[in-house]
Amino acid sequence: MYLQSLYLLQFRNYGECTLEFNPSLNVICGPNAQGKTTLLEAIHYLMFGRSFRPGLHPEMIKLGSHYFYIESIFSKHQVDQKLRLTQETKDRKIFHNSTLLPSISHLLGLIQGIVMTPDDINLIKGSPLMRRQFLDTQLAQIDPLYVHYLTRFVKGMRQRNQLLREKQTDTLGCWEDEMAQAASYIIKQRRTLVEKLQANSQGFYHYLTGEKESIQLNYMSSASECKTADEIKIFHLNAYKKNRQREMLIGHTLIGPHKDDIRILIGGKDSRFYASEGQQRSCVAALHIGKWHHLKENCNETPLFMIDDVCMSLDNQRRSRLLEQLESLGQVFLTTTESDLAQSFSGAKKVFSLPI
Repeated sequence: MYLQSLYLLQFRNYGECTLEFNPSLNVICGPNAQGKTTLLEAIHYLMFGRSFRPGLHPEMIKLGSHYFYIESIFSKHQVDQKLRLTQETKDRKIFHNSTLLPSISHLLGLIQGIVMTPDDINLIKGSPLMRRQFLDTQLAQIDPLYVHYLTRFVKGMRQRNQLLREKQTDTLGCWEDEMAQAASYIIKQRRTLVEKLQANSQGFYHYLTGEKESIQLNYMSSASECKTADEIKIFHLNAYKKNRQREMLIGHTLIGPHKDDIRILIGGKDSRFYASEGQQRSCVAALHIGKWHHLKENCNETPLFMIDDVCMSLDNQRRSRLLEQLESLGQVFLTTTESDLAQSFSGAKKVFSLPI
């Protein structure tokens, strides 16, 4: 995977901007509030059809304009391709080469990669939603069937919740069967991914910290005792029937993959409460490296790796060890406020100084 160029028009603070990238390391350097993170955000938008920042589409449109446009030329499987995306206030169009894509789901997996930001500390400190999204964005890039079942589950749950609020039970069973089938696939895939991430992250965490403690990831689900896909499906079908009366009182579904979580342990202790800030951030970095290796193993390409100032929150030793690893991660995009950071890399690199 090689992202050759990026063109922005009316996106955030950029009126018009064209960048051509190095196939290895790209360092984006400049003061705060000059648009470093925005460049990574634009690449992420081409990957997922949404930003990694909180906010709505209109906030990404440059003040005074009514739309934004992003275009990229990238090489995949040694074939040059073009991806174009235009977003007006309520209308979006996505073109892959000359083909208009009917939905965001067709965008997923075209440009594959990992993005790591300072806010990713919320993988440990934040809500279960953050940790579920951490898994979902990974699986969405490599498994179209996962996107299919996740969409089916969400749609089914919305319909079921509406029926619960209306106290209508005639068609509940149809939606519950749909949800249970989807939940079975979602949970099985998430469990497998969690196991892979633990294995892939372990060595890098030890290298980064110099500690003997290990990372342990536990996928927490109401169906934890169920081993097979059929067992997970039957568990959910029974739970939905059992909880109908209670859920009618509150108007929403209480059990399913939308309530699951990951428990992250360091040295056998819950990292939310017992790990230091350095351990937490090192764990987050290790998990992202683990995601990158898992993605590479499953997409037959070298994914992109983007890192937004996150290494600046590490101490000098951990920061140096993290930076050493970046040169082995294919095409890397690193933002920093430190103009001399690029000199610490021995390999081929390209430096962009903002404002451009």
